[in-house]
Amino acid sequence: MLREIKVGTVSWIDGRPNPMWSAAQAAALEPEWIPKTYLGLAATSNPAPPDSLSDFPGYQRAKNFRSLTYCRFQVEVDDTTRQLTSFRVLEAAHDGGWTPPFRMRDWPSTTFAFDTSIYSFTWYQGEYSPLSLVNTQHRHANTTISSVPQNETVLVNSLIKFRAGSHTDNIGINHVGSPYHVPWVWCELLLTFAQGTFKMYGHASIFPSHAWYFDANKVNVQPEIGDASFPSNPLIPTWVPRPPGVPFGTATNPFSINERALRMYPILSAGASATGPQTPLAGDAGRAGAVDSHPNTASGGNVWSKAV
Repeated sequence: MLREIKVGTVSWIDGRPNPMWSAAQAAALEPEWIPKTYLGLAATSNPAPPDSLSDFPGYQRAKNFRSLTYCRFQVEVDDTTRQLTSFRVLEAAHDGGWTPPFRMRDWPSTTFAFDTSIYSFTWYQGEYSPLSLVNTQHRHANTTISSVPQNETVLVNSLIKFRAGSHTDNIGINHVGSPYHVPWVWCELLLTFAQGTFKMYGHASIFPSHAWYFDANKVNVQPEIGDASFPSNPLIPTWVPRPPGVPFGTATNPFSINERALRMYPILSAGASATGPQTPLAGDAGRAGAVDSHPNTASGGNVWSKAV
């Protein structure tokens, strides 16, 4: 039996959960870079990809995603033995995605902001590491998926390591005041075959959101982490002694964000320090080890697998 199959991944910024309800929070809260960053994520978020996606090249042309991998291939399986007898790649792609224009219509109070970058209508291309590859019939050298039974034949192992491009990174450093450059994030897909059954594995960074597809159908989704509210610092510093019974001894300051308590802080702080340059793309060439062990790279969620 000859069969044509498509597999792929789409990563996107959902923007939820998000503690921002007004752009005024960016001026009222400290440190200012935290609400400004969350505002930027919300205003440049993407719609979730559809449950059924058969036209990956068309979706790629529309730009509204943060990364994409895709492979269309033919396999022939012996009807009697259920063994794989041939494999041929028809089409494959990987794409580091785009940062959409800032949607002022969703945040009308930013209309009078002095930051002119929000008035741009340009889509800015993201970057992908030279390690990014749709690998076929072999494991990717930087895979994060280790527990695969030996009887399963590897068909596709795609891995894309990506980040926002230099324009977006410069806004984060020079306009938002982030102490960190944008970090690397990533998404991996592994498809295997054994005794007539296809099996998909997936693993990805905890931000942004990721979806995996087999034959146009969404197999799994990993939502991005985020914060529904800003955790506050104590009103009285923790180093100040608090005699028992003192009123407001445990009160918090609603205008002071405890940034290290944010669920997003491990992502926001994963990038290179803003006191130096962004880590160069060329520095990734030939880098060994699992992608989630690389410097300035976000950690991963849980590895999952499913017969498809």
